[in-house]
Amino acid sequence: MYRLSLALPLCLAFVPVHANAQNLSPRPVRIVLATAPNLSSSIRVMTAAYSASGAIVALDAHTIVIEPRMPAPLCAVPKDADGKTTWSYYAFPLASITVPLDIVDDKLIGEDTVFTNPNAVKTYRPGQVGETTMVIVAGLPGKQFHTLAYDRDKFLNLGPGPHSASEYGEAPDDTEAFALTFADRAAAQAFSQALRNAVILARAQLAQR
Repeated sequence: MYRLSLALPLCLAFVPVHANAQNLSPRPVRIVLATAPNLSSSIRVMTAAYSASGAIVALDAHTIVIEPRMPAPLCAVPKDADGKTTWSYYAFPLASITVPLDIVDDKLIGEDTVFTNPNAVKTYRPGQVGETTMVIVAGLPGKQFHTLAYDRDKFLNLGPGPHSASEYGEAPDDTEAFALTFADRAAAQAFSQALRNAVILARAQLAQR
């Protein structure tokens, strides 16, 4: 497993924050895995697995756009040492991530667990595991993903909408890696496997051109 502690330095889009966490409501997700996956079926599995957390749109045959639900949840990561627990907080405020599948490093797709429940700090006991699964995706060396990032604090402080992207500070950015959150661990695992399949298939198809 590609641990979160190793992945976080890669995530140029993440920012430490100190606002209240916004929970993703757990919803059962039914996922049908193809027995012999092809690229389109792998993308369909990814779309279904991510449906409770956001949307995925196929930009072309080998590129997807991931649109996480806003605002990004606040992810809390505990560290137990010397009888004390300290917490680190992270958010990944991305409105969209453009993912050419062939530039994803399929060997660095990993999962870890984090806490997004705002009461976690009060109820936590050493050894407890977070209720939210994070999937970390990194690009091949020298490759970056085009993203639209926004200011999470501005977004949280907006009144009733609609609002323009400029009101919550949306701006283009590039990152070497990003993280997606899933309330359902099975959905996260299905997403990870489908993404690996899609990356390998997209790379093979493009190599034949």
